[in-house]
Amino acid sequence: MKLNKLEFLLMNNPLRKLLQKYVEIRRIRKYAHSFADKKILEIGCGSGYGSGLIKEYFSPRKIYATDLDKNMIAIAKKKQDRTIYFSVMDATRLKFKDKTFDAIFDLGVIHHIPNWRDCLKELRRVLKPRGQIIIEDFSIETFSTLFGRILKVCLKHPYNSMYTEEKFIKYLKKIGFTIQVHKSFHFGIRYFIIIAQKKSYTSSTVLLFRNHATQHPKSEL
Repeated sequence: MKLNKLEFLLMNNPLRKLLQKYVEIRRIRKYAHSFADKKILEIGCGSGYGSGLIKEYFSPRKIYATDLDKNMIAIAKKKQDRTIYFSVMDATRLKFKDKTFDAIFDLGVIHHIPNWRDCLKELRRVLKPRGQIIIEDFSIETFSTLFGRILKVCLKHPYNSMYTEEKFIKYLKKIGFTIQVHKSFHFGIRYFIIIAQKKSYTSSTVLLFRNHATQHPKSEL
């Protein structure tokens, strides 16, 4: 979903940038290691401010930053950073090859996506085996607090299809991720940080191998 006018103002104001730089990204840095010389994807990059913080705090070799809103990407491209590649793209249909990235960042985007399961499956597809997804995001519980209910009136979100934290984590595990970090915060508004690693294989892959072995048993010598 694209941002409405109020959300655009909230995401592109000096206070939001200060919180992101001095609170949010530093909290993530406590749990995620450096990605020096790695290739990184950021979904929902907006105006590119978060992409700059990822570069500053995690030192990747390249960052590919995408957003659904072409106006946001136009703003981001004005930064003229040769190590950050901005493009208009849908996070549920990424135009990258399988196993492209060493890590993927979501800084408050997936809660905007009604078909969030498709997004997570797509992130898994473009992530290398044992690569990490670093997620800082909201859940439906965010909008059940007093301040959250006020935001719910003002902001346009897919509330009817939004996940709980528990459902989000269960789905990550189902599609082949190991949860390495899960922290919930109440900093004026409730949000969570999850760091998950893509397994080299999933339970469905193991089942496929087992079925194949049953159908084609090794001959005894």
